Amino acid sequence: MECELSIVIPTYNEAGNVEALADRLAVALDGVDWETLFVDDDSPDGTSAQVEEIGRRRPNVRCLKRIGRRGLASACIEGFAATRGRFIAVMDADLQHDEALLPKMLELLRRGEVELVVGSRFLPGAGLGEHSLWRRLVSWAGNGAARLILGVGLSDPMSGFFMMRRELLARSTVGQVSGRGFKILLDLVASTRPPPKFSELPYTFRPRHAGQSKFNAAIGWEFLRALVKQRLRG
Repeated sequence: MECELSIVIPTYNEAGNVEALADRLAVALDGVDWETLFVDDDSPDGTSAQVEEIGRRRPNVRCLKRIGRRGLASACIEGFAATRGRFIAVMDADLQHDEALLPKMLELLRRGEVELVVGSRFLPGAGLGEHSLWRRLVSWAGNGAARLILGVGLSDPMSGFFMMRRELLARSTVGQVSGRGFKILLDLVASTRPPPKFSELPYTFRPRHAGQSKFNAAIGWEFLRALVKQRLRG
């Protein structure tokens, strides 16, 4: 049965975060017909078992456990196919994304003027919170490279926090060009023709609630490699 909003949350070793996130989503989305799908890459810390326990108490919380497959982008793509909402959101499990922004994103999409709403860390009124200078520099450089190489008009093309109309997927080839790395939004925008009508909302990127960040130098190099590959693809 269709619901209004599906939230896809890729996870790997996020057992310490999923309960708090489910609680926050319930508060932020009070009055909305929503579901959330945690797509877990067989986390050794028991993330999937934790989500399944939550699901026994909250029927709109589900888990898709992947065996032998890894990667945020591919997890999102599988999650899109396994959800039933008219609108689909993507966010991280570590509570760095502001769940209070979800109703505002949903309202913009309900109006029908845009197909995609992105949470941006780089608009006036937004911010990167208390993150290190190194993390700030990497974020600025990555976004600048994406805009320069691909000509994407987003202020935060590396954002992992966005919401879209399901129909947008029908115009996109994201399932063919994505699957590796942490670049699902960039691939979605770059592979959709005609380009999606979008809006952006500012938010402050919060500190991680529990666990360790997955970001490292290898991910940065993979992102740059993906930018060049996307550009050569045309």
